[in-house]
Amino acid sequence: MNNVNTVRTRTSLASVVLAGAMLSTPALAGGDTEVGGRIYASYGYNLTDTPYSGYVDGDPRPNGFEIDRVYLDFKKSIDDTYSVKATTDVGRGESGSLDLYLKYAYLQADLAEGIKVRVGSVGNAHVGFADKFWGGRWLAKNFADQEGAVSSADIGVHASGKHAKGMFSWGAAIVNGEGYKNPDMDYDKTFQARATVDPLNGDMKLPISVYVSKEFYNFEGVDGQTIVIGSVGFDQEYVTFFGEYLMDTPGDKGIDEAGQEYDVKGSGMSASVVGKVPDLFNVVLRYDQWDPNAEVEEDGHSMLRVGVTKKLAKKVHAGLMYETKSFELEDMQEEKALFVRMQAGF
Repeated sequence: MNNVNTVRTRTSLASVVLAGAMLSTPALAGGDTEVGGRIYASYGYNLTDTPYSGYVDGDPRPNGFEIDRVYLDFKKSIDDTYSVKATTDVGRGESGSLDLYLKYAYLQADLAEGIKVRVGSVGNAHVGFADKFWGGRWLAKNFADQEGAVSSADIGVHASGKHAKGMFSWGAAIVNGEGYKNPDMDYDKTFQARATVDPLNGDMKLPISVYVSKEFYNFEGVDGQTIVIGSVGFDQEYVTFFGEYLMDTPGDKGIDEAGQEYDVKGSGMSASVVGKVPDLFNVVLRYDQWDPNAEVEEDGHSMLRVGVTKKLAKKVHAGLMYETKSFELEDMQEEKALFVRMQAGF
């Protein structure tokens, strides 16, 4: 096991070094080439009443520094129509080690004014839009991504467009449906689409969106997953709000107390508010609530995040956040923690 981990670590480090060497090559750094990156880091202190089994007052509480995410971006224009982009993603894998993934890797074609087609691993139309609008990805994942309903990127064919000076925007894709980290093992495909209209579309913004994800090309007798997300945002100089409601029918079957079969249906909502004191600080509040199966009691949870953030420089932010997670199941205690979170970009 140690040898496997050593090989994996060396491979990951070698990949990062190779990527860095490629991005620093003068031939690639010139012309219409864009190179950048982001680092999400944090320090967390566990405030849960009993943070681990056997804990007694006076014992050390779980705490630690962490690198939550590292992204390295490379984008190169080939000509007036075509360009390529690659983004590496470093984060904790299931084994606990820092693993290297390729998150974005695609060829883009600008087919007409405001319309783009991308082939490869591309960001999800809803997740990317939501993260960009409320601006807090470094504090928390988008709600749908956080609960595992939608992956932030997937492999397939993607199209997007903006019209009427940005008043109407859309995105559509046919993808594997497994997310960018996983191979396509079940062979079905997923259609995804988002449509957004902003009746204000000026100094104040009011985007209203509908997103649909539907699995198709399934095996006989297999119901595909269907996800519908409705969202609304509002942004002006002193406040940003973003709310979304998610309905998930994963295609699974359950058996109720009477022995009858039913379709599993999940639902949840998220609301984020950012109060802005220009040039000083922001006050952030986000509440999430998720119930993965409406027919089962005490299987849901909710999360509350509240804190203060500060922009230190261009693409450099820091924040102090208090975060809690509560469970419907009475035997599970509320989880509480205090975090210092940071984003550094270039």
